[in-house]
Amino acid sequence: MSSRREVIFHIPNLKGGGAERVAVEIAKHFVSKGLTPVFFVHNDHAAYELPREIEVIVARKPGHIGRTLELFAILRRRSPVAVLSFLPYANIISILAGILNRNRVRVVVSEHLAVSPSVTIGWKEKLKLALVRSLYQASHSIIAVSTGVSHDLRSLLKGRAPERIVVIYNPCYVPESARTTRSERNVRPKVLAAGRLTDQKGFDTLIRAFAVVRRNVTDATLVISGEGPQREVLESLVRELHLSDSVSLPGFARDINTHYGSANLFVCSSRLEGFGNVIVEALSFGLPVVSTRCPHGPEEILQDGRFGRLVAVDDESGLAQAIIESLSSPVDEQALIARAKDFSLETIGDRYLEQVGLLSRFDRIDQTHEAVA
Repeated sequence: MSSRREVIFHIPNLKGGGAERVAVEIAKHFVSKGLTPVFFVHNDHAAYELPREIEVIVARKPGHIGRTLELFAILRRRSPVAVLSFLPYANIISILAGILNRNRVRVVVSEHLAVSPSVTIGWKEKLKLALVRSLYQASHSIIAVSTGVSHDLRSLLKGRAPERIVVIYNPCYVPESARTTRSERNVRPKVLAAGRLTDQKGFDTLIRAFAVVRRNVTDATLVISGEGPQREVLESLVRELHLSDSVSLPGFARDINTHYGSANLFVCSSRLEGFGNVIVEALSFGLPVVSTRCPHGPEEILQDGRFGRLVAVDDESGLAQAIIESLSSPVDEQALIARAKDFSLETIGDRYLEQVGLLSRFDRIDQTHEAVA
């Protein structure tokens, strides 16, 4: 272990989302190892609670240059062992601040979504991709949250940057101590989905598919937990399809465990994912899962259908049929929970420690041997 104990966690905000959740969980793991995470965020809106040991620095200067200079000043003043950055915008600022600091601090960036340049995008996104392609050369390590995201990055980046890419899955397993007690199943079948209410999540397709499900499973209900800009569009669709008595959108849940504990099935209808945190969380509760084969994470988590049904993106009839079949099929809860354990915080948190230079691979092996002994 290094004698320097402070790591700067840089993320735009903690409003609620997959990358934000991962940052908080990794920070908790660092605290458990006696380290000192310090969050640098761009605003003080937070949906996740941080341990009181963690300091939060809210940017005082607006704009890209202001935030870069402020982070640079933090690096000079505090001399942390590393910067651990989440999402492209924060990654770009972190690398620029590191360059200004003459690369005295290790900068580790992480990518949680596909960043393929083949998608039709506006000039701002094109500029961001150009900066990513250029500046990621100066990072010390690039974490991709799935093999699919890593392949996407390798096709985008140039020079020696692809050699620095390492795949580390997200730590989403919910341990038994944190899980709520399961409610009785099949009283009224409850289908659960969760995520930001955006086009990416494909909840419009899910709602249309659920209209078909209701014709076959007349007492089924659907809960979509999350908040976002498409709320009004989705609520209008629910009314249009006469599903108001069976579909609910209760908003963002700080603790979603109650929903998992009372559900019979989890559905991921996404058009795009970097990983799919909620799928692992659902498996932790022994919940059967239906997911789209979207790029990139769900297929990897479900091992190409071994641990859940997979359907094509935007296939309403296929999604409806998979939901109907899953609601009537037997479930091997222990097998699903065992798969979820592959994404435990202890294992994945240590891999983050390796990347920031605070734990060697050999230290981790020694710790494992001590635990076995």
